[in-house]
Amino acid sequence: MSPTDTGELAHAVGEELQQQRESRGWSRPALATWSGDRALARTLRTWEKATRSMSLRQLATASKIYQLRPSELLARAERRIRWDPDLAVDFIALAATQHDALRPAARWARQQLNAGEPAFRALSPGDLAALADRCRLSIAHLTVLLSTEAPVRR
Repeated sequence: MSPTDTGELAHAVGEELQQQRESRGWSRPALATWSGDRALARTLRTWEKATRSMSLRQLATASKIYQLRPSELLARAERRIRWDPDLAVDFIALAATQHDALRPAARWARQQLNAGEPAFRALSPGDLAALADRCRLSIAHLTVLLSTEAPVRR
């Protein structure tokens, strides 16, 4: 995962934390007062704005505050950036795309097809990362483009 992708995930986690807090009608200062930790309001702001990375311990703390499993909090963040490690792609459609940002991916898809790869394939997280790097896109951006330009339609 590149630093950009990590930043996108951090922002998505922050947006999810903010939504969880606001949906409960809680302000940051009220949460800090309730917890007895005056610094918590500043900490919550850094998490919500993704100005500082969260440790696993902090993720657990945030999850307890909002009564969510850490895995559920991360899954919600992943859905926000539409990151799906099991993205199925139509290589024939990808090879034929005229989208400028996907030209390197189109060349790669043609190579894969010429090498005998199946026309439809689920791309692993490693495949997505390599293809995003080849296209100079974030994984999230690539995923969005692939889901519109080369989705599997059966």
